[in-house]
Amino acid sequence: MGIIGSQKYCIILQDVRRYATAGLNRLMIRKLIVVLLLGISLCSTSSAQRSRCLKYEPEVVELNGTIHRQTFPGRPNYESIKEGDEPETYWILKSKKAICVRADSSDDGNESEANVTRIQLVLDQRQYVIYKSMLGKKVTVKGTLFHSISGHHHTKVLLTVLEIRRPG
Repeated sequence: MGIIGSQKYCIILQDVRRYATAGLNRLMIRKLIVVLLLGISLCSTSSAQRSRCLKYEPEVVELNGTIHRQTFPGRPNYESIKEGDEPETYWILKSKKAICVRADSSDDGNESEANVTRIQLVLDQRQYVIYKSMLGKKVTVKGTLFHSISGHHHTKVLLTVLEIRRPG
């Protein structure tokens, strides 16, 4: 929160002192102080989490997980293969560790997302052939993130693949 947040807490502390001189009992003052300290710790935790969030393109990121192939309903309605929609098969990176992605105010079309564990991978035809042996394996994927924008996007966050490799 920076200086502005610190000033807010200083003002609240001054109010607590005023209440103490106004005759509030010690128990009430202690409760106010506990609430104040909890608020400070929650604010500092959330800002620390925001600073660890990944950013959308053009920033290059590396993510770890397992690649799975999944088929989704496509054209014309993107609802049901059984009802006649074309099947579309994509690769999904599944991670046990959730990530968050922060959109800057200048990001057009990107939205901040939290608790992301599934990311659709965007590859060209050549990459599908090169990396086919990585299906079902634990990998590190390098690329750029963007937010879903069409019916062909089946996770909130997608990654345009630059490289896939085995970890270590």
